[in-house]
Amino acid sequence: MPRPKKQHLKQRKDGRYCCVYKGIQFMGATEDEALSRRDAFKQQEKEDAEKPMLVRDFALYWLPIAFPDIKPSTYRGHAIHMQKLVDVIGTEKLSDVTPSMIKQVYAEKYSGMSNSYIRAGKQLFCDLFDAAVADRYCRTNPAREKAAAPHRGKDPKEARFTPQHRKWIETLCTDHRAYPVVMAMLYAGLRPPEAKAMVIDRDVDFRNETITLREFAHVEGQKYAFTGDGKNAWAPRNIPLFPPLKQALEGKQGYLISSAHGERVTIQTFKTAWESYVFCMETAINGCQKRWYGKTREHKKILAEGGTLPPWIDFDITPYTLRKAYCRWIRDNGVELKTAIRWMGHSDAKMILKIYDEASDDRSAAEAEKIKSLFHMQTDMQTAYEQPSNS
Repeated sequence: MPRPKKQHLKQRKDGRYCCVYKGIQFMGATEDEALSRRDAFKQQEKEDAEKPMLVRDFALYWLPIAFPDIKPSTYRGHAIHMQKLVDVIGTEKLSDVTPSMIKQVYAEKYSGMSNSYIRAGKQLFCDLFDAAVADRYCRTNPAREKAAAPHRGKDPKEARFTPQHRKWIETLCTDHRAYPVVMAMLYAGLRPPEAKAMVIDRDVDFRNETITLREFAHVEGQKYAFTGDGKNAWAPRNIPLFPPLKQALEGKQGYLISSAHGERVTIQTFKTAWESYVFCMETAINGCQKRWYGKTREHKKILAEGGTLPPWIDFDITPYTLRKAYCRWIRDNGVELKTAIRWMGHSDAKMILKIYDEASDDRSAAEAEKIKSLFHMQTDMQTAYEQPSNS
């Protein structure tokens, strides 16, 4: 068997020898030294190529390059999902991950979570393994297999907003410091980050009856940062100032919602203000604080006489319940879909039709009356046509 032909290198002017591999120069005082350095690099390259890529290593590499420009709070949310995956199958090779392993992640780390949160994790895992397939670390995406489908999570328990809720909000606790922001979410459909950044003097035009959204609150660490970047490109917008909200804001200045000292709201102060408002509303609705329910003189008298107490009514309304109520309200009153999209700050009708716009009983009844009127009109026309002429 013939010996492999030895490669000879040309000596440089400085007396050293050089060989090039993949654009990298390897120097040596002798030919053998330069070639041995190149061969050592080739060997290391071969070992790296043969070394299996683990899930945890690829996740650590992929996450920053997949989401380079998102908000820190959103990135932290993605990182939490990735940590759940790594905790369960982080030491597995990407090529060895099976749909059952992905299913195990959902079973161990997503038990009791909401359905939307589980779906967010699934989407992230699918994107991760799509990238792994593209980089040829695995042949198929186990997260997209039917056998890896997650269980259905809990649907959020949200109170149904009724006309009674609207009446309570308009008439009770109107002197509470959270009242203006509650009315703004109910009658302008503001997202909480939009309401937290709103300044009445700057953003509300009482003469032209419009609201202009210019600034938005973003969570950064334990506080809010206020910038002109909204949730999407359609967040900065103009919204009509309807009479109920105009009446609630007239004579007020400064921030729509502020701290107890009149400063810009923080995460904790908004939470405290909302809890205080709910407490105030429940007390006003039920006639006493919850801790005194059944212990007041009136309640004790009712019980002593063999009567039953009226059920305690919880004011379990959230900020996004108010935004949904606004969308339903404008749609019930005949606002076309494209206008509703613009006022809500959405890019298309998908979110409105899927989440926000739910046909109320009043709208359903009104549409039914239209169809009934149509039939009555057709019947009257048919009757008039069939009647013989008096002539």
